[in-house]
Amino acid sequence: MKNIYLLLLLCIFSPTLAQKKKTKAVAPVDTLQQLDVFVNSMLAEWAVPGTALCIVKDGKLLYAKGYGVKDIKTKTPVTANTLFGIASCSKSFTSACLSILADEGKLDWNKPVKEYMPDFQLYDEYATRTLTARDLVSHRSGLPRHDYVWVSAPLNRKEMFDRLKYLPLNKPVYAQYQYNNLMYMAAGVLIERLSGKTWEEFMREKILYPIGMKTTVLTYPEMLKNKDYSLSYDDEKNLVKEAGFDSNVDGIGPAGAVKANVTEMSNWLLLQLNKGKVGDKVIISEKNLNENHTPLAVVQPAEAKYPELGFGTYGMGWTINTYRGHLRRQHGGSIEGYRSQMTVFPNDNLAVFITTNTGVVGYNFVTTITNYIADTYLEKNVIDWNSRLRKDFVEAKEKSAKAKTDNENQRQKDTKPTHALASYAGTFEHPAYGKLVINVDSDALKADFHTEKISLRHYHYDIFEGLGDWENIKFKFLMNSKGEIDRVSLEMPAAAMDIELKKK
Repeated sequence: MKNIYLLLLLCIFSPTLAQKKKTKAVAPVDTLQQLDVFVNSMLAEWAVPGTALCIVKDGKLLYAKGYGVKDIKTKTPVTANTLFGIASCSKSFTSACLSILADEGKLDWNKPVKEYMPDFQLYDEYATRTLTARDLVSHRSGLPRHDYVWVSAPLNRKEMFDRLKYLPLNKPVYAQYQYNNLMYMAAGVLIERLSGKTWEEFMREKILYPIGMKTTVLTYPEMLKNKDYSLSYDDEKNLVKEAGFDSNVDGIGPAGAVKANVTEMSNWLLLQLNKGKVGDKVIISEKNLNENHTPLAVVQPAEAKYPELGFGTYGMGWTINTYRGHLRRQHGGSIEGYRSQMTVFPNDNLAVFITTNTGVVGYNFVTTITNYIADTYLEKNVIDWNSRLRKDFVEAKEKSAKAKTDNENQRQKDTKPTHALASYAGTFEHPAYGKLVINVDSDALKADFHTEKISLRHYHYDIFEGLGDWENIKFKFLMNSKGEIDRVSLEMPAAAMDIELKKK
């Protein structure tokens, strides 16, 4: 009787013991199985052909897998070894190359690059003599993007480098964060000058091969030799149309030319979490890798739209902010139809890389997946980022449609060009942007700009407007004192200013 009474007391004052007597243990949730279900549902939700991702946790590769197809026509599946262009995620590699040169005593972060490269010359003399290696890769040079100097132009790295002096700045040095691929190209030239090796050679010797990224390549011809690479798609009106590989991203390589698979990208994430080491082998010193991770510029707008996100900053090849109170380093990449995103939570020993083969939905898909994984492994309630970003996506399309309507409403109706159509034809040239050739074709103007084929329509007076990929871009024809058309001022994409090309 005494023993029974004691057992009753234990059950009353020890709920755990009582529970064990009544119920079976609950099986743990299979997080990765849930992830599979979620990723496949998002592929359908966003109409994404294919994606691949990896998760690194607590010093090891937790997960690497491909989903969907790498070729819409053949339905060939994406694998964990399928190569994708990771685009601007490459910037973290280039910044790390600079860190290695600093480790070797060949680079002083605070020394103007002009002292290393006497032929380095920008449009602005103060910027030329002031910018350091740190400034080249932190987007605070004062130079706007000017991407159409390289995107479709058949220029090599040296030719791009030599044309920098013809590109106007639109901000003073350090005044504002302005994303810039050309400065990363210049950083690649600096790496070449200090090491005696091309950027590609330095990358392979110092980073890719030592950390086990041996199938990662740095040019499209190398990628196309591999049997397992993904095609890319970027046409909202024709989803099966291939984006192709026509951009000159290999020329501007240090800004965005890495082509990798998620299996090998996990090694890059592990290096970041392991403070520059592979096992016990130091690839980059912790001190100089930390330079890459130190905020240098405030990303505008600084205020994040959602309360879970902290103020955005940029270091060298990484954006740095917080997500739900957790320090986060991140970078995206966009080229042709590829979209990629890498995310590192250094204090949580967690990192994610995801890539996809369509640009139609922007970064919404990769962000939705990344945040789902972050919520899961940071042990937070899972936020419905899909609904949020779907709403943002719809609003962005509505905003774009409104801009087209506004553009049409601003057009002065029933105006005519001041000259015969043939007077607007000719070859127009800029020392950095190169040649724009305009011809008359069936009572309309057409333009050739490197590999770009542009149809024009009359907007009003002496202003014409691009169609297709150049929709709403204005071509403003100008006259000399004789009344002859001798220049065209062009709202060049990503230039943040009009670019004037002179008729030859």
